[in-house]
Formats: sequence, C-alpha cells, structure tokens
Amino acid sequence: VYSYARVWINGSYLCEHYGGFTSWECDITSGVVPGKNATLIVEVTDKADEISYASGYAKHQIGGILRGVTMLAVPPTYPKNIILKTDLDENFQHARLIISGDMNRLSYNTRIKLELSDPINNPVELDQTYQNLSNGPSFKIINHIPNPIKWDAEHPYLYHLRVSLEENEIVQWQESFDVGFRELTIDGNTLRINGREVKLRGACRHDIHPLLGRVSTPEYELKDVLLAKEANMNFIRTSHYPPSDNFLKLCDKYGVFVEVETAVCFVGTHRSATYRPGTSSR
Repeated sequence: VYSYARVWINGSYLCEHYGGFTSWECDITSGVVPGKNATLIVEVTDKADEISYASGYAKHQIGGILRGVTMLAVPPTYPKNIILKTDLDENFQHARLIISGDMNRLSYNTRIKLELSDPINNPVELDQTYQNLSNGPSFKIINHIPNPIKWDAEHPYLYHLRVSLEENEIVQWQESFDVGFRELTIDGNTLRINGREVKLRGACRHDIHPLLGRVSTPEYELKDVLLAKEANMNFIRTSHYPPSDNFLKLCDKYGVFVEVETAVCFVGTHRSATYRPGTSSR
C-alpha cells in the first residue's frame, strides 16, 4: 500500500503501517468469527513526507494498493522468519544447506521436517531430515550436500525444498522454497559467482505500466524478466525501491542478478520543497 495505511475489521480499528514498498501483515483473528461475513476496510493516505519519495520523483501522486493482497490462515503453532543459506566450500564444489527460523511460540511434540528434490522431483538425501522443537523457540538445521549442481545466470538450476511442521507426526503447516546453490564473492572490483568472474550487463527498472502506473502484476513482472533475458541482460537494479517477492523469484528462475534498492530514496538531497521529510531518523 502506498504509503500510509490504517485497517479496520467489522468496524474495529486494528493497525497502521508506514512505508510504500514494504510488505506487511495485519492480524485480523480477533475481529472475525468463523462462518460469518467480515468487512475489511483499508484507508490509504499518500503522505507528502513519505520517506520513499515515490510521489515526489514520479511527479504525480501514486497512492493506492500497488501490489498483491492475500489472506493467510496459520495453525496455532507455526514457523516464521525462515532463512535459507547455501555455503559452498573453498573449492566451490560441496555445500552446506542451512535452514533457520523461529517458532511463534514454544510447543512440545512438534518437529520440523525437510524434503529436498531436484528440478525433476528426484529426492536428494539429507543428513538431517527432522529437528525436534522442544528445546527452544528457534531452530537451525544444517545438511551437507555433496557436489550439488550450481546456480548461475546462464544455468539457473534450482532445487526444491519443502519445510513442514509436524505435531505428533501429523503435518500442521508446510511451505515450499526454491534453492539455488551459489556463492557470490568480491575480489577487488571483480564479482565472482561460484569462483568464476562475472560481468554485469543490465539496466535500472521501475514498476511502471502505461495503464496501471506503479501497480505490479505477476504477468507484467514475468514479461520484464523475459525481455531482459532476450536483450542478453543478466542484471537489474530496482530503482528506487524494493521489488515484489514474485519478481525476485522470477529472476532466480530465469537467471538474473538483482541489486535490491532500499525503500528510502533521496533523503536529504534532490527533493522538491513539496516532498521533503528532512531526515530518515524515524
């Protein structure tokens, strides 16, 4: 939502959010009753002092709901803040797959289950498939993957990881992730992917559409990624705000490096008098 939002459910005020290009959540559980209709109201204000400055450099107000809205139901106990990391050895041959996260609350008789497969759904054997969650609210699972096929922009090879939460061996929650085994390093002014030098060829990109303005849709994002590949580009800078999660997933799938910009733009410089929040301290 760009840029300041307040939310009500069935007439009861729930929450507010500042920030035009960052995803956010609002828990509506307390305001709804199973089996009964509910009315969700989102009030949107395009503030002149919005720190992302999008209406300022766009030269017109862009207030509204610009990206996807979803409704998510979760069980009483579920994982959150899941982070995936691939750590290659010094020869960029073998890898460690590190999965970490937090539980929304401590629960007994629960465990995290991992399943890894290649792009054609062949299972990949793991050292540690399960981790019990009775010892604390956080988890970290490390698996050694011998000689995985590596990801790069010319060969965007992605494995599939399924993370499940089981209670008494019954699945309560599940999510799937794409995993590319890759490691970026900087050697002076040289960028290397899996130890090999890479030259970036690309351009800046806006969420921009002749009819939809700054609205971002999955179809439009896919077209942009495919056009970039057709133009022999391997790099996109998201100017001047973070892209959607879907756009990043598409770049993973088709092989594009991305420089993700912050949602704070031109603070203290290059701002008109109309759009000038001053500092980024808040």
